[in-house]
Formats: sequence, structure tokens, C-alpha cells
Amino acid sequence: MIKNLLLIDDDHTTLRLLTLMITRQGFAENVFSLNNGQEGVDYFEQLANNEDSVVPDLIFLDINMPIMNGWDFLDEYSARFEYLFPDTKICMLTSSVDPMDKLQAFYYSSVITFISKPLFKAEVELLRNHPNLTHYFNTPSIK
Repeated sequence: MIKNLLLIDDDHTTLRLLTLMITRQGFAENVFSLNNGQEGVDYFEQLANNEDSVVPDLIFLDINMPIMNGWDFLDEYSARFEYLFPDTKICMLTSSVDPMDKLQAFYYSSVITFISKPLFKAEVELLRNHPNLTHYFNTPSIK
């Protein structure tokens, strides 16, 4: 199970539904959310300054948000924080169906997948089996 999942999205209904689904599916132990990319940058700035905050294992990131969108967050994260938190991975979770957005997402080394909203149970299962995430879900057998 993912220990800490960060949701960055400006839609409060989406955040509630994602939290409910993730919890019910046993995908993540702790789910916390921020409302835009600037809040995400501020959060990682606190982490970089060793303030008491939780390092997310995975981020679900929307593209279209006010104040700072997902692309601007990714630019800042990649330039300033990715090297400090190399184990944090990003899943683009967006309403965008633009093929260029999908291509652009994979220019960022921390982005592991691109999912169009809404998030369904099938996508959660695909994420469990994603090569960058399987170690969170494979439990060692007791002999």
C-alpha cells in the first residue's frame, strides 16, 4: 500500500471522490490534498527546509488549476525538488484529453503515467501493477 498520497487538484468534489475511492480500494494509507500547483510548490519548499511535513510517495496532479497549473508545478518541482525527493512519483490525473498534454507529461522524469478523469477501479489496479509502484503492494511472504 502507498504510505502517503498527495492529491493536487482544485475541484473539491474530485478530491472527496478520489479520497473515498483510494481509501476503499486500500491503495493508500494517508491521503492529503492541496488546491493548486502553488500550494504544491509551497509544500515541497517546507519539505526541503526540513519542516515537519510528510513526503508523498505518489502525487496525483491535475493540469488545469487556478493560480498555478500542473505544468508550472512540474517545472518548479523538476527544477527545485525532484533531486531531493527522487522516490516521489507523479501520476497526471486530469480532465484533459488533449494528446499533446499526454506527450508533454512524459517529458518529466518523475511522471509515471497519465490518466484521464474520472479515476476508475481498473486504473487503480493498473497503478498497483505499475513498475514504479509494485514494491508498495508486494508483501514479502513469511516462511
